[in-house]
Amino acid sequence: MDPQVNYRSLSSTESRLVLGLTEEGRRELTRRDAIERFALSAKTADDILKNLVRKGWLARAGHGKYLLIPPEWGAMPTGESNVLALATQLTPDGYIAFSTAAAHWGLTTQLRSVIWVVTRTHARNRRINDSEVRFARLPIKAMFAIERVDVYGYPVPMSDREKTVLDCIAYPDRAGGIAEASAILAKAARRWQWEKAIDYLERLGNTALIQKVGYLCTAAQLAMPDTLRSRLRKRLKLSSRTYLVPHVRDGGEPRFKSRYDREWGVVVNIDPGLLFKL
Repeated sequence: MDPQVNYRSLSSTESRLVLGLTEEGRRELTRRDAIERFALSAKTADDILKNLVRKGWLARAGHGKYLLIPPEWGAMPTGESNVLALATQLTPDGYIAFSTAAAHWGLTTQLRSVIWVVTRTHARNRRINDSEVRFARLPIKAMFAIERVDVYGYPVPMSDREKTVLDCIAYPDRAGGIAEASAILAKAARRWQWEKAIDYLERLGNTALIQKVGYLCTAAQLAMPDTLRSRLRKRLKLSSRTYLVPHVRDGGEPRFKSRYDREWGVVVNIDPGLLFKL
């Protein structure tokens, strides 16, 4: 490609459509929208939509559905393969998290077709090409430690390494289960910043999460500094008790005999041999 050519230049009709979406603050467009809202014939709408995809102003998000690519992303088209960048455009405050962020940080080799996006707004799940975009809402106080990372040349908001790991432990169903979440923790601890991770735990103020992280660090023999371990221990109460995985009463015999970890107040109701393996 010639870097001097503006591949996102627009014809007058294309400009009217893109500017209309931008002024309305809209991020999505359907073929029917293009025909009805901008008074276009079906053939003209199809030609314009095809050209806008080629020029990098729109990306396909399913049959007859498109996403607007922001003007600030520059003159070169982003391409439809950058699904992380496109997924965060579906909500005004979305950022990549959980197993999707863990994969970006190199903490898991598990490939999935699900992209996790955290947002404050209510959003329905969508599809971008072959990927399902799932939205999750967290408490406002838990939405921090977000940075813009480079994904194929485009800035994508994403939870940082330490916060990603803690979120995976707190919500293991969004990380492939507690076994994989524990493996993500073990791998991250080799090169993360312990002080930052403990600061995040204290900021979150989730006692059960502190207990689970403390237990998993001990079980995996991770090198948590003694001073930081003491800080976490002081936040526990004698009555603090939590299950490593959600406790379900189904009336049947337990498949694994639970044991109680006294140091962290965790009921280990999963075979420890399943932990820390990707």
